[in-house]
Amino acid sequence: KIDAIKKLKKKKYYLSSRERTKNKKLKTLKFKKFKGLHIVCKKCNKSIEINNAEYNGCNHPIEKQRYKAVIRIDGFRKTKDLASREYDDAVAELIAWKKELESPIKLTINEKEEKQGPELLEDCIYMFSDWLENVDVPKHEQKHRSNRYIRETTSYVLKFQKYLDSIGVNTSKLSVKSINKELFGNYYEYVEKNTISPASFNHHIRAIKSFFKFLVDEKQLLLVSPAKKAKLKYENPNPISIKDEDFKKLLSFVTENDSIEVSKTGKRRSRYKHWIKDSFELAAYTGMRLQEVAELKYSDIIIERTGDLEYLRGTDLKFNRTHNWGNTLAPKYVPIPITPELEDLLNRLNYQQHLDEDRYLLDGDCNMKRASLAKEMSHAFTFYRKKAGLPSNISIKHLRKTFLTKLQVQTGMVQFAGYQKTLSVIDKNYMDKRAITKEIKNRGFKIFVQQN
Repeated sequence: KIDAIKKLKKKKYYLSSRERTKNKKLKTLKFKKFKGLHIVCKKCNKSIEINNAEYNGCNHPIEKQRYKAVIRIDGFRKTKDLASREYDDAVAELIAWKKELESPIKLTINEKEEKQGPELLEDCIYMFSDWLENVDVPKHEQKHRSNRYIRETTSYVLKFQKYLDSIGVNTSKLSVKSINKELFGNYYEYVEKNTISPASFNHHIRAIKSFFKFLVDEKQLLLVSPAKKAKLKYENPNPISIKDEDFKKLLSFVTENDSIEVSKTGKRRSRYKHWIKDSFELAAYTGMRLQEVAELKYSDIIIERTGDLEYLRGTDLKFNRTHNWGNTLAPKYVPIPITPELEDLLNRLNYQQHLDEDRYLLDGDCNMKRASLAKEMSHAFTFYRKKAGLPSNISIKHLRKTFLTKLQVQTGMVQFAGYQKTLSVIDKNYMDKRAITKEIKNRGFKIFVQQN
């Protein structure tokens, strides 16, 4: 266990309280709050003002630090690395630069020079990150992006910068106009060799394409995107579903016994929760995404006048996040059909006792965030899938593919059920063609009918 902790420390995935305290005592350039003045580490591109917790995770020496001026004028963000390394001189330099920008004549000259002159890669990454967060973006052009999307997209661009550093390019002085298609082509080849899944490869390349598109379309830089013609890989050529016997086998292994998972670092974690088995069934019987399953409540159970179950109301969270930012429209709901399996599960969850309650179907007494509960479902499914000895190419997400495939095979009404916007999306990403072919055979399909 001690060896495992030491390895983690070397990888910087773990910091003890002593190390965190030590980090807080790292030397930094002198800093007092002054509008527009920041301290930036040129090694990791992090802002490390004194009020940031643990210097924002930076532990590089003071020699890598620089004062940076960030000023917004007429809706535009101007940045400049200051030459001074003394606080008073840096403030004076910032004030002089600000006055220069505020001068209408000089500002016009500076803007012309800026369009013609080089744009540093580091500054462009900062501007791209701000744009993703809608900083100084007009209201009608703002887009809703999750914190996770912003963090991951920016990290992929930083990985590109890190690659350039690794091959000897000084990115602290690199203009984005100097990044040609040959340089990007080398990175494209590097990513292709070092990523396994097509999805991971596409995340890397798509982020760079978005970065340069931002520079051309939003910043109107006179450059041709080196990633413009970069081709993405086809991610989902053959959707698969989970066989009936495999799902039943997995459920049989969901017990409290032998449910301790030991990570590579030696950490032990119990994957069993009293609601885990119910969560797998609820995902399989509703066809909803993981967090949508975690969000289902007893108040979402719709009852007919006769008292019988009519349907379960699910919420299309993905659609609402994309098309209903700011809740200006009515949320999109998905009426989930009541199958015998779902009705049996709802009975086991005592739905009649909690009907109309604003209480979650899964672990309603717990304060765990629904996103965290969805992650726990995914990790537990992988653990029990391995424990049951099932194929490694299936995951909890395949329960949705299984549901939609069965819905189409048995009813032919998947297009109208409301799970996806178009049938083409369902066909491309969810339909298990092998399962459909098997059903066609079982129904006795013939090309030519023999006549007596």
